Amino acid sequence: MLLTLLILVALLALLGGTLWQNICYNRTHYTAEFYQIHSRKLTQSCRVVFLTDLHLREYGADNCELVQDVRSLAPDLILLGGDFVTYGEGSNYDNMLSLCSQLSEIAPVCGVLGNHEDELYFLDGDQALVEKFTAAGVTILRNQEARYTVRDNVISILGVEGSPEDFYNYGASTFMDSVEPQTDYDLRICLAHVPTYFPEHLENYSFELGLAGHTHGGIVRLPKIGPLYSAEEGFLPDYAGGSYGLANNATLIVSRGLGDSSWVPRINNVPELSVIDID
Repeated sequence: MLLTLLILVALLALLGGTLWQNICYNRTHYTAEFYQIHSRKLTQSCRVVFLTDLHLREYGADNCELVQDVRSLAPDLILLGGDFVTYGEGSNYDNMLSLCSQLSEIAPVCGVLGNHEDELYFLDGDQALVEKFTAAGVTILRNQEARYTVRDNVISILGVEGSPEDFYNYGASTFMDSVEPQTDYDLRICLAHVPTYFPEHLENYSFELGLAGHTHGGIVRLPKIGPLYSAEEGFLPDYAGGSYGLANNATLIVSRGLGDSSWVPRINNVPELSVIDID
């Protein structure tokens, strides 16, 4: 009996230690996930690096490790999926502004706000938030389009604000309707913070690549099962990390993100820097 108890205690200690190592690893490491998609009109290939959901996280002093990795990937565009800040943890996000400033020295930087930026902006009255990120070199899209020319190819970036339930209330629907007739581009990418925005509304429009974050990869990823939970879909969500096909034949890539925003730690769920090669 005593031997059985000792063995049980040893196994629990081993399991607990392994779990703690997993949690600690996921707070200090990330992996680059590479995706490949094909475009109907691009005449030359393009590389996009997508960062989302940092939540004030730093990889190295002043994010030097993350910046070095992005630079080594030689992206043509750097796109942001929001939630670089964390609502409820003060209004100091200078480290994220510094990161954006460094990224803007590598390639053009463009992105959308996440729900945490929205909460700081609307609930805490941080009206200078957008101006600060703009001054750091980021083009913030709030139901807006930005265009870039990459090796003679015109790339259209659409940024949709808010969450799916906001689609008809704050200008997203009107914006998407207004740009739908356009055809004078070689590639169109659509950004939204929340991935369920795409199957609920955005897949009714024309673009070739959708990018989203928000879910943190489902927080816990179960072996042979996948992501455990997301706020929009509940348990065992469909859109919590990876590549998905949409009804408009576009590819949706949902990044697991680079940080955390709650007391629930990532388990078996390494943060992600997304790299998309388009040819």
